[in-house]
Amino acid sequence: MFPGGDDEERAGPIVPAGVHLAPLWRRVVGLAIDQLLVAAPVLAAFAAAGHPPGEALDGDTMVWSSMAMTGVAMVYETIGVWRWGRTIGKWAMGTKVVHVADGGSVVASSALLRALVPAAFGVVPEVGPILSIAVYLLAFFDPRRQGLHDKAAGTLVGQVRG
Repeated sequence: MFPGGDDEERAGPIVPAGVHLAPLWRRVVGLAIDQLLVAAPVLAAFAAAGHPPGEALDGDTMVWSSMAMTGVAMVYETIGVWRWGRTIGKWAMGTKVVHVADGGSVVASSALLRALVPAAFGVVPEVGPILSIAVYLLAFFDPRRQGLHDKAAGTLVGQVRG
């Protein structure tokens, strides 16, 4: 599906479910795309409400903006993974979330749990952003490239072959 790279990069390692694991760089870029797609409408809504980007936010506005960002991200991720196995960022990078046991579709409850784990860690006062990143970093040290959210939901991220 994607030009360049050797066969191992294109195919990825294969796990017992028959899934070709997605390279980590594709997952990172896909996540960055998704974060931008989630942030854009939330920032636009806050700008329309009289809080332009770059403005210092008071405590209440900061709480509301964090809640909005978290809520939009959870809905976006849950629906995308549950209905199609992917979000726009995952689609753009040629990756797909599948069930760890059989490589099949992800049920709604697993998709919700997968979205909830980084969100729950992210709201911890003072250290939330660091903990949220740590959820994803586990994938760099796991043989099946699973982040904590993947382990909790029983999912893998595979590379779509084209």
